Amino acid sequence: MSYLFSLLVNGTYISCFLLIFSCLLPQHVTAQEAITAPIQIEQQLSQRLTNELEDWQLQAGLLQVNSKVNVKLASGANKLKSCKTTLVIEGGSAVPLGNVQRKVSCQQPRWSLYVRAGVNVSARLPVAKRAIKRGEHILASDIEWQLVKLSVSDRDLVTDIDQIVGQQVVRKLRRHRVIKAQQLGKPQWVNIGDKVIIEARSNGFYANMPGEALEAGGEGEAIRVRNLSSGKVISAYPIAKGRVATLF
Repeated sequence: MSYLFSLLVNGTYISCFLLIFSCLLPQHVTAQEAITAPIQIEQQLSQRLTNELEDWQLQAGLLQVNSKVNVKLASGANKLKSCKTTLVIEGGSAVPLGNVQRKVSCQQPRWSLYVRAGVNVSARLPVAKRAIKRGEHILASDIEWQLVKLSVSDRDLVTDIDQIVGQQVVRKLRRHRVIKAQQLGKPQWVNIGDKVIIEARSNGFYANMPGEALEAGGEGEAIRVRNLSSGKVISAYPIAKGRVATLF
């Protein structure tokens, strides 16, 4: 009896060990399979878009950028098997704003699909304090910094105030709206027919005389100007409103 008892005890011990081992293995597998393809896509795409926004913030020198990414998966994503490698996510050509779409691919097993995401972004940017009309020159006092919610149309933004002040407005700037590069142009200091002051400098010599612009131009652009004192046509460079410079 004692021998039989011993066998039963050992048998019970062995059975418990096998039971515990068999319970642990499925739990481990289940934990791995819990990371499904949709979860992988959502996590990795969200991180990719967030990284792109952080890179933009760094390059633009912005102090504050707030963002929220909402990945929108099609129902077909639920049929995909989880990816055993890092997903390959197609890059974008611009700052991700509003509704974006990226191609997401897996190498093992092989599959790919296009995924949409909504990217809500607010950033502290230079904006116009007032509505500024076409043709006006922008002063430092015309600009202030504000936290602005961006939309999908807010591309090609100007984030450096030094690239705004002194420029001429070619498309109206709205009050408290972001400023885009396409709204700005080099100052058009002189128009055709304008009466101008011609300044001449050479080796410490300075003189000025009246002239008439035969061409329109902005800073750094050579234009033809008639010297009203001599009647000669010379080449000069606009340096301010109604003033051009030339070298003798």
